Amino acid sequence: MLKKVVIIGGGGNGLVVAQIVLDLIKAGEPVELVGFLNDNIPVGEYIERWPVLGAPHEWESLDGDVSFVYALLSVGKMKVRADKFKQLNIPHNRLATLVHPSASISFNVQLGSGVVVAANAVIQSGAKIGDNCFIRANANLGHDVTLDNLVDIGPNSTLCGYAHVEEGVQIAPNSVVRDSVRIGTYSTVAAGAAIFKDVAPGATMLGNPAKRIR
Repeated sequence: MLKKVVIIGGGGNGLVVAQIVLDLIKAGEPVELVGFLNDNIPVGEYIERWPVLGAPHEWESLDGDVSFVYALLSVGKMKVRADKFKQLNIPHNRLATLVHPSASISFNVQLGSGVVVAANAVIQSGAKIGDNCFIRANANLGHDVTLDNLVDIGPNSTLCGYAHVEEGVQIAPNSVVRDSVRIGTYSTVAAGAAIFKDVAPGATMLGNPAKRIR
């Protein structure tokens, strides 16, 4: 059965998702990108080759066989992003999970609704991925890692076994999180940071070893 997908967002992160859809189509997967929902671009205009179908809050006006990927993302605004998504009240059965053909997902990984897994990402045995998480290219999630909802894992990042990342965390590219460490809600791990200890909610961590800068 053909999976019809609409991206909530625009250029940038939305087009990252669009490329994953295109790669799935090339691999023979029955998926179609129908268009975008966007607050700033008028209906009928295009984001690259795909039409804008309305604003995000108008998702209910689309056919019931359409599913959605929430691709809005601004660095440092993860709480705002999460609140906007929750206000939309999109049910789980209308959220599309997209896994790039080149990703490696262990047999017993649990993927939530609306998850996006990008090219060459690896998710190892026993990992649990919450709803609306984005796992970017070449990220490596170790065994029994847990991601709560609305987490963004940057390219080339590594999370070692049993790490637990709470809701709304943003982990920037090339970061490393030690095994069994817990990353608190809506905190930020800066690019290249090495996390060896638990991170408090809302903290920003930078460096190797990482220190709190905010």
